Amino acid sequence: MAEKETPKKLYPPYLPYKTIGTFLDSLKVALPQRIDRSLMKSMSGGMQSALMLALAYLDLINPDTGVITEKLNRLVHSEGADRQKIMQEILIVSYPFIFRDGLQLDRATTSQLVERFKQSGLSGDTLRKSVTFFLKAVKDAGLKVSPHIKAVRVSKTGTARQKRGPSEKSESPTSKELAPAVQPEEVSWEKALLSKFPSFDPAWPDEIKSKWFDDFKALMELKK
Repeated sequence: MAEKETPKKLYPPYLPYKTIGTFLDSLKVALPQRIDRSLMKSMSGGMQSALMLALAYLDLINPDTGVITEKLNRLVHSEGADRQKIMQEILIVSYPFIFRDGLQLDRATTSQLVERFKQSGLSGDTLRKSVTFFLKAVKDAGLKVSPHIKAVRVSKTGTARQKRGPSEKSESPTSKELAPAVQPEEVSWEKALLSKFPSFDPAWPDEIKSKWFDDFKALMELKK
């Protein structure tokens, strides 16, 4: 007797929130029976993977077949207050570690929010992107967010932390400020592009590692 396959673990979306919003709007013309990569030809392979994972995590498609759910049907065909209400329902179900585990989003701090996302298995730049996606999604859904929650950035060690405001900067001069002015070296577009590429994190889930390698390969081909 064949063993039952273990369901693939899904992780919170980490792609730009605008990307999924634009894609959903494109489906209003005619909602297909299933979502697949043929609908995403203008996107890179890595972004296609990230979008498919995001739709599956939000329960808008079946993670194995891509067949759309009733939630996606309702969301695509809604507007205004109705759309906000549906988004609220989707987020509350999809992020149980936020809404069902006692965290009061309207009173929480940045650190509390980041801790909850770490519990879902994310780290580094992927964690930062996931938090950013979530905050934009709850804003779009009309949910109240604590004024104590600020933008999250990633340190050189790969640890996500709260972005400090101007008043929180150290008053003592840094080594960079004390160093003599040097004419900046001219940077090629290849180096500039590589500098924006996230550093590989061995702690990432396998799906995210695979996406990173796909994007890096595409970047190398573009460089050639």
